[in-house]
Amino acid sequence: MSAYPTFNLGEVIDMIRLKLDVARMSAAIIIFFMFLTILGGCKTTNYGRLESSSDITSAFEAYQIMPDHSYYYRGPASRPFVIVGIQYNFELNSKLWVEVDPQSKDFRSVIDRISAQGMGGTTRPWGFRILDHSGRVVGVWYSASRAAAVEVNENNQIVNLSPIRTVTRGDQGP
Repeated sequence: MSAYPTFNLGEVIDMIRLKLDVARMSAAIIIFFMFLTILGGCKTTNYGRLESSSDITSAFEAYQIMPDHSYYYRGPASRPFVIVGIQYNFELNSKLWVEVDPQSKDFRSVIDRISAQGMGGTTRPWGFRILDHSGRVVGVWYSASRAAAVEVNENNQIVNLSPIRTVTRGDQGP
């Protein structure tokens, strides 16, 4: 009899494989729960979005004023790049937006200048509903810019309404 214990090489390899499988499974479980935590954190933000609307496009092109909305544009008066109508029960909390009276000739002028953005190109301005994080409509949007950061706080203040200057090419429809 030998003074040294004997090992079966196959059993040793199986034991190592089992330990590696347990370690891999533990790592996969940890990564899965980290992913769920990150995903769950995203749901608690106040970010909204734009929702395409041909009706809103037509309304802006016909200079129709939405009842119970205040209107603002962004950009220099000579070259505005977006106009929005914000429902009265929401407050646009930004110094970057300029209020425009929808009864004034300036209102038509701003829409005309924004509409001219698409002249001669493949992309023309389009209308959108501005939605908060829960899907409530907070206003309307008209621009060749088709993306925006929309953040509404619990006091119905729109604390971030920032156009993303990416212009989409292709289909103009919803």
